[in-house]
Amino acid sequence: MNIYILAKNYSTFKVLQTTFKLYREIKVINLDFLTFMENYPDVECIVSPANSYGMMDGGYDAAISDYLGWDFQEKVQDYIKENYYGEQIVGTSFILKAPKNKKLIHTPTMIIPSTINDKLIVYTSMRSTLICALQNNVKSIVIPPFGMGTGGISDIDGAELMLDAYKQIKNAQKGKYYYFNLDKYYPE
Repeated sequence: MNIYILAKNYSTFKVLQTTFKLYREIKVINLDFLTFMENYPDVECIVSPANSYGMMDGGYDAAISDYLGWDFQEKVQDYIKENYYGEQIVGTSFILKAPKNKKLIHTPTMIIPSTINDKLIVYTSMRSTLICALQNNVKSIVIPPFGMGTGGISDIDGAELMLDAYKQIKNAQKGKYYYFNLDKYYPE
């Protein structure tokens, strides 16, 4: 699977680029979402880090709504109502067919737009996104820097948590286990 991590903020981009430099299958791109989609029109799947209610009207998600059409937000919200009793659990993922021959993985990092108090949400969000993509045979995907915008997670912690989730999935695919080092993020 070709993975693009899209960071509009230059300092976030630089940290992610450094963190993922050893992984050729991951490309960290410094563009806004709409410009990215113009330059990479063959990307099959878009990841929305919205919120538990599927409100896709701010920041990165507003750009997704501009691209896919604002009525697509209703399809996401209807899915949440039908499958999550109206509120999707933070850090879980589901996939929908989207306009423009795309797929969308919805992975909320927060219940409502707010600061993320538990930075491990970045790890679970990245991990569940990758699992969802693999289970649905996604060949190419664009992923936002989970939690590093509205969520207030530092670029360094966010990038490392995304990398840890990626390494866990890659090792599991090879039948190996990569144990997450919780002490790294919560030292005594």
